Amino acid sequence: MRPAIPRFSNLAASLGITGLFAIGYPADVRAQTIFCPSTLPLTNGSCTNGQDGAFSGAALASQALSEVAETTTQVNTKEIGKAIVERREQERRRPVREPVRRVPPEKPKPTAVERKEPAPPPALLPPPIEPAVRFGTWTQVFGDYQKRDADGPGILTCCITGNSIGAGLGALGGSPPTVALNIESRTSTVGFVAGADFTSRAFFSASDGFIGGVTAGYTWSNLKLNTTATSTSQPGVGTGVSRLNATVSGPTAGLYGTYFNAGFSSDVTVKFDFLTVDETFNDLLATTGALGNPDPTRPPPFIPFAGAGSVSLLNSTVVGNLNYRFDLYPNFWIEPTVGVLYTNSSYGSGAAQLGLADGNLVRVQGGARFGTSTFTSNGVLVTTTLTGLAYNDVLVQGGFIPVGAFQGNNLLVQADQGFMRGQGILVFNFDFGDGRSSFVQGDVYGGAHLFGAGGRAGIRYQW
Repeated sequence: MRPAIPRFSNLAASLGITGLFAIGYPADVRAQTIFCPSTLPLTNGSCTNGQDGAFSGAALASQALSEVAETTTQVNTKEIGKAIVERREQERRRPVREPVRRVPPEKPKPTAVERKEPAPPPALLPPPIEPAVRFGTWTQVFGDYQKRDADGPGILTCCITGNSIGAGLGALGGSPPTVALNIESRTSTVGFVAGADFTSRAFFSASDGFIGGVTAGYTWSNLKLNTTATSTSQPGVGTGVSRLNATVSGPTAGLYGTYFNAGFSSDVTVKFDFLTVDETFNDLLATTGALGNPDPTRPPPFIPFAGAGSVSLLNSTVVGNLNYRFDLYPNFWIEPTVGVLYTNSSYGSGAAQLGLADGNLVRVQGGARFGTSTFTSNGVLVTTTLTGLAYNDVLVQGGFIPVGAFQGNNLLVQADQGFMRGQGILVFNFDFGDGRSSFVQGDVYGGAHLFGAGGRAGIRYQW
C-alpha cells in the first residue's frame, strides 16, 4: 500500500540530486522511449543525453492516463448501480398477491323431508396466482464530463555525467534546473448499458425478494491532458508544453444481484471493462541547451516532438452496498447507504512504453437517498429521488511506473488519493403501471482538483 501522499511543499524539500542519475533504474523506466527524440533519450522521466536535457510533459501526461481512465469504468459502474436501485424500487412498489386456495363447498346435511334444492351458483374463479419468477429488461444511455488538475515541482534529469559538471549545470552555479509542473485533464464519456434480470419474491417473508441479472454495454471516453513545465531556476530554460489526446473505449459485461426485505437491502455488482487505450501527443521540449556558452554541438532551446501509442486494458470491478429505508411520512422516505468499490487495472503488452503499469483502486462512500412519489392526472406514478454521497479514494496503488523526476509519484494521483469528494444526484422516475417505466437523471460531483457532471436516461420493461 502506498504511503500517504505528502503535501507539495514536502515533496519539493524531498527532491534531491540522487533522482538525477541516469543509471540504476529499472529497464521498464528506460523503455519509455516514445516520448523523447533519439538525441535526448528518456531517462527517469526526462529527455537527456547526460549533458543537456528537457522535461517530458508527454511522459508525465501518459502516466496520468491510468488514473484518468478510471473515469470510464466509474461512470459505467454508476449506471449499473442506478439501474439496480430503480429495479429494486419498482419491485417494492408492486404488491405481492398470495395464491388463493379454493375451498370446496360443504355437502348439505340430509333433512327429514327430502325436497329438491335449486342448483348452487357457479363458483367464482380465484384471482390470478403471482408467478414464481418475473423477468425484466432495461437499457440506459449516458454522458459525463470531468475536469482534473494538479501541480507540483520537478527536477530536470540532465547535466550530470559521472562526477563531472556539464556545461548547462555550470551556468546554474552547480544546482540542477528545477521546474514548476502543471497538469490538467478533460474527459468526456458517452455510452450505453443494458441488462436483463429475474425477480423472485417471498423467500423468508411476504415483503422480501431477490433480483439477479446480467449487463452488457459499450463506453467511449475522450481524454485531453495538457502539461506545462516552467523553469524556476535563474537563469532558466524555456517553458515546455505538451498536449496528449487519448481515447479509452470498449465493451463491458457484468453480473449483479440485490436482496431486499422490508426496509433493508443490499446489492453486489461484478463487472469487466475490456478497453483499448489509444494516445497521440505533441510536445514542445524546452531544453537546457541555451544555458552557458553557446555551443553548436548542444541541442537547440526548443525541440518539437510527437508520437503515438496504444495498449489494451482490463478493468475488473466489484461493488457492494448496504442500505436501509425509513418511511417518514406517506409517500416520503429516506434511505441511508454505505458502500465500497474495488477496481483492478491490468494492462496488456506495451504498457511500459507508455509509462503505465497494473494497479488497484479502493473507494468508500456513504450518504442517503431522499424520495417521494405522486400520481399524475393520467395515472403515471412519478418518483423523485435526491441522493447525496461523500466518497474517498482511500487507496490508489500502482497504475504507472515510478520515476525519480516525479519523486516516484504521479501528480493526478496526488491530487486524488485521500481527498474527500461529494456527489449529488437528482432522478425522476416514471412508472406507467403496465410493466413499463423510464427515468431521467442528472448529477454533479467533485471536490479539490476535481469537477464532474453527467446526465443519463433509460427505459425498463418487466413482464
